[in-house]
Amino acid sequence: MRRFNTYIYILFAISCSSNSEEVTGAFFESEGYAIGGYDPVAYYEQSQAKRGFESETVVYEGAAYCFSSTKNKSLFELNPQKYLPAYGGWCAYAVAEKSIRMAPDPTEWQIQDGKLQLFTSNLMTKLTGSLLDEWNENPGAFKAKADENWDRMN
Repeated sequence: MRRFNTYIYILFAISCSSNSEEVTGAFFESEGYAIGGYDPVAYYEQSQAKRGFESETVVYEGAAYCFSSTKNKSLFELNPQKYLPAYGGWCAYAVAEKSIRMAPDPTEWQIQDGKLQLFTSNLMTKLTGSLLDEWNENPGAFKAKADENWDRMN
């Protein structure tokens, strides 16, 4: 039943996606910033989703990343690959289950095998259940499927 609810959610999300969100790019951007302006380093170093500041921005591989501190910005500049989100920052579950790019909620996240994964969360997931919770029922299998699908999607 949970999987059925998730499929319904994905169909709903696709049909209701906003025209203002780009859903075809290699990385998730919102309001001109990767990860919607959240600091990719804060997930690792402070174990939290923190919004970055425009004044602390780095452009890397065509994406503008914001940071919540000069220290986090410096850490990113030293090793950007360490902090880049998996699957371009798109919802990891959507990549695994449907090979689609779906905008994530940057506050729904986890680090698995050293990579930041983001998940969609909105009214529909509140009704059907968290995609992150479902992912964590079998994280190895979901990750393997997402890795395989992501390679084909790019």
